Amino acid sequence: MKTKKSAEQMIIDKLKQAILRRELAPGTKLVEATISEKLNVSRTPIRNAFRKLVEEGYVTLVQNKGAYVVQPDIKEIIQAFELRIELECIAVKFGLDKVTHQDILKLEDTLEEEIAVYKKEDIPQYIALNKRFHMLLADRSGNKYISEFLQKVIEQIDMYLRIYDVVDTKSEEKNKSLEEHRKIIDAIRSENVEEVQSAIRRHLQSTLETLKKTAEGYKSLDDML
Repeated sequence: MKTKKSAEQMIIDKLKQAILRRELAPGTKLVEATISEKLNVSRTPIRNAFRKLVEEGYVTLVQNKGAYVVQPDIKEIIQAFELRIELECIAVKFGLDKVTHQDILKLEDTLEEEIAVYKKEDIPQYIALNKRFHMLLADRSGNKYISEFLQKVIEQIDMYLRIYDVVDTKSEEKNKSLEEHRKIIDAIRSENVEEVQSAIRRHLQSTLETLKKTAEGYKSLDDML
């Protein structure tokens, strides 16, 4: 039993890594026979791994056709961002008055770390720091549901950003996100709820527009099958 679980986890890790590194593009069919041969595993742990990856949002199962790397359509992406924007604005409402001077220093440090890893083209770490930046107000809100739901939707969107290769690592000047994070920090200093909410909305809307343009270049699974 332990061996099967180990094989299943190994398959999950390998496929996740391949998807996030764009070695497997959105919409790619995952062929059980190929995975079995390449990883020297039986079909059972592969199927179990597929089910777990479906639960985590990395894979889509199409009836009578098989498993495919997730390829969210524009509607799904927009829905995810709409929910995220509302959750972050609610977090501002309940968390802004609890933000301390130390929290602002922490945001500034996080931004500096973002800039450093961005220059090194360390995308996984860059995305992890971005998540830390955006979670601060939710964590300060003291509402576990805001934190839990926001964390889940951020992780889903981060996966979209990675599989569609949205993060531009060519130059700091081209990365609007870094400058927008600076503006969010400035807004938090103002202690004005509406100002912070506006800064966050502009920032996330800008990211959404970039992601939409990138995603539009891919065919949907329906078009490919």
